[in-house]
Amino acid sequence: MKETSIDTFLEDVNVKRLLDNTGVLTDARRSYKAPLCPALQNIPVVAEPLEGAAVHVHRETLKQLPTISKAPILSLKGGVDNKEALDRFKKERKIGIVLSGGPAPGGHNVIAGLYDEAKKANPNNKVIGFLVGPAGVMKGNYIELTDDVVNRYRNSGGFTMIKTGRDKIDTADKMEQCKKTCRDLGLDALVVVGGDDSNTNAAFIAEATKDLGTQVISIPKTIDGDMQVPEYCQISFGFHSASRAYANVIGNLCVDSSSDVKYWHFIKIMGRSASHLAMEASLLSHPNVVLIGEEVASKGLNIHDVVKYICNAIVKRAEQGKNYGVVVMPEGLLECIDDINVIILKLNTIIADYNKNVADEGGDFYKDLLSMSDKMRYVNSHPIWRDRDSRVLADLPDELQEGLFKPRDAHGNFQFSQVPTDEIVLHMVKTYLIRLRHEGKFKGKFKAQPLFAGYFGRGTLPTKFDCDYAYNLGCTAFSLIANGVTGYMAAIQDLHKPVSEWKPVGVPIASLLHLEERKGKLQLVIEKSLVDLESPAFKALQTEREKWILEDNYRIPGPIQFYGENADSRPVIMRLNELGKGFRST
Repeated sequence: MKETSIDTFLEDVNVKRLLDNTGVLTDARRSYKAPLCPALQNIPVVAEPLEGAAVHVHRETLKQLPTISKAPILSLKGGVDNKEALDRFKKERKIGIVLSGGPAPGGHNVIAGLYDEAKKANPNNKVIGFLVGPAGVMKGNYIELTDDVVNRYRNSGGFTMIKTGRDKIDTADKMEQCKKTCRDLGLDALVVVGGDDSNTNAAFIAEATKDLGTQVISIPKTIDGDMQVPEYCQISFGFHSASRAYANVIGNLCVDSSSDVKYWHFIKIMGRSASHLAMEASLLSHPNVVLIGEEVASKGLNIHDVVKYICNAIVKRAEQGKNYGVVVMPEGLLECIDDINVIILKLNTIIADYNKNVADEGGDFYKDLLSMSDKMRYVNSHPIWRDRDSRVLADLPDELQEGLFKPRDAHGNFQFSQVPTDEIVLHMVKTYLIRLRHEGKFKGKFKAQPLFAGYFGRGTLPTKFDCDYAYNLGCTAFSLIANGVTGYMAAIQDLHKPVSEWKPVGVPIASLLHLEERKGKLQLVIEKSLVDLESPAFKALQTEREKWILEDNYRIPGPIQFYGENADSRPVIMRLNELGKGFRST
């Protein structure tokens, strides 16, 4: 065999192919063309008020957002023989798009859909991507999107194309920066892709930029699945992909657990306020114990009740000689435990008050109060803090106590992902099992492994469903822009059906807002959609998981498929709720 240098070896075309950043899977995904629903296939696409759709707007919304509060729900219809509509559709435009919040699989296809539709309407249209989230809008940092850039990221995961960030345009100064960017760039429209906070932000930007002529359209994004609008938006894009990725991990650990027969796996997955991800992933994989935060809250359980519930399952399986299993919990479990949630809400307010009161002096709660004793001294002096709060806090494990003081995010929210809930619960389970052993109620063995199956769910490749869904959302956003409206959220009806039966709509963001306490004061925000404990999907889970405790009824969903019979799957929760409509009415 002829010897060669490493440089020559690496220049070989076959070696390059093995080591480059594409590969067969990437090439196949890039070449995939997402189908359009019928209403978006032919231009012009005309928006008309949806017949029979009622809009209810909170009186505070009418006060703060008077212009965009008067908008009706719109349906879209394509290929209309209307010269005026066609001329409006073909008007030359400059459109900006910004990704906000955590990544969600499918985001690149939203951009691709918007870009393709803009170029189809008029090749001279320009689409720019603001870099690293809303901060890019305020600072005017952007790139112009081209065929090469967009094609490189089609059907891929992440928000890598233009990055994302969690900044919020929530002050008068920040709004002026945003308006200046829109004015300086001559933006005809801005598309905001994000969750409930970002969509809320889009409504206020739409109101603020109405005089500039910059239209604002939002797109629902969150892997948590808590961005839902009954009848109009069954689920946000990214949820299906993330839940499939988590289900694959859970399924793999179920296999490992039942093979090695000596470990319990405690898995925490994302889902801050809602447990849709835990529910969907569990329906796909059948772990032994499933905790649904909304159910915990409904039953008024405390952290010790939750621990006892898990231990009860461990004891029952040990009696069958099964000293192994899998426990799944949402990262927002603590928020659903009333005593702890009260502590979190009070601490949010106290921390916000501290930062507000000493802001002029450059003070910061986390920089000024370094030790737990310093923090507690200030907390105990606050008028909303009660002796009972101190007793509840003292009853919690030290790690959980410290976790409750973790820094809040930019929106003032408690960052549940920063608290090792899985490890804390596991530690408490171990302690309680020791007690049960001393009482003669537990005679099995217990070894356990905690796992936070978090961020890789956000960064997974999107499912075919999310590819198609996100692409159609991007196209819907352009059609709404072409119809001259602002303050709307792009949405798709009938997602449980084939793409050929999807119906694009525009939902006025103002109709989604309600008053909620944030940072110690009432603010207009979009209400999070929680797990409905009366829904067919939850009732199915509630019944099925009883046999999962004792039986090894594991289901192995496997990795996300892009081709074949399994490629066109839809979220199980969505399908169960549609199939169970008759059941629910009885």
